[in-house]
Amino acid sequence: MRYLMLVLSTPEDPELRPEDAEGAPPIEQWVARHYGSGAAVLGDRLRPPDDAVGVRVRGSRVLVTDGPFSETKEAIGGFDVIEADDLDTAIAIASEHPMAHAGAIELRPVWPLNLDES
Repeated sequence: MRYLMLVLSTPEDPELRPEDAEGAPPIEQWVARHYGSGAAVLGDRLRPPDDAVGVRVRGSRVLVTDGPFSETKEAIGGFDVIEADDLDTAIAIASEHPMAHAGAIELRPVWPLNLDES
């Protein structure tokens, strides 16, 4: 099963302690392990929220707004798509990511559209 890992910065997390981030493994180690094994199949960093645009359609108008649309304090800093046999395996992979120590990982199962099926 595929899972989307949203890599989040959480600067206002009251439970985040400096020593948590200090114990994080280097990202290169996580990439080598999980991309090297084939468990991670796609991923990248994202530009900062200030570079984002929001796109909405209301009626027949396309509305574009500068910056992030949401009011959240968390920012999505990147993403990875992983393959895992089950949720427990996906959680184990996500827990090894450096941002699980210094921010947060939102893990979501992919819900295939199955467009190929007739």
